[in-house]
Amino acid sequence: MSRFPPNIRELLLDSGKEQFLAHGFEKASLRTICKNAGLTTGAFYSHFAGKDALFAALVDPMIIGFRRMYQTVIAQELSDLTTGVENELTSITYAIAHKDEFRLLFDCSKGTKYEGFKENLIHSVFYPSYQEVFDRYAGRPVDPALVRIILHMKFEEYMELIYGGYTMEEVKKLITQLTVFSEAGFRRLLHEINKEI
Repeated sequence: MSRFPPNIRELLLDSGKEQFLAHGFEKASLRTICKNAGLTTGAFYSHFAGKDALFAALVDPMIIGFRRMYQTVIAQELSDLTTGVENELTSITYAIAHKDEFRLLFDCSKGTKYEGFKENLIHSVFYPSYQEVFDRYAGRPVDPALVRIILHMKFEEYMELIYGGYTMEEVKKLITQLTVFSEAGFRRLLHEINKEI
């Protein structure tokens, strides 16, 4: 009985991820990607149009899943502020489960259409939703500078949890504690904002 051939696409994806993480998109060698996968460049081109297509295949599914997850989390946050811990755990669990893909996008995407992904994520995705949550619970427009500063603080928290090498058990404990801290600060901040009226 003949053996099924290995999954060539998966071998290329694994090798590509390793090379992109180690060297970034621009410096990763297509020849090395193929060599480490035990395949020829001909095999590569039968599955991907080029190095950029390989990079896209690594990150696009995560981006699609992230957008869906984030829309759900923000909708819950807007309808019920007490879902904070649950929402934070959902978000960070997703981020850690896909930390390689986030690292590819944040640190290794120079020379791809994803270059600047982190800045775009902060300014075009997170900022508008944070502003909406603040405005909603304050009952009026909140100073955008304040929202941006708080967003950057929260983003740094996430970066520490993603890059810090914590176990999932440690992350769950930390995110629960950090969310309790954030929610108390958020409520106190809303009180201060409303005193300005």
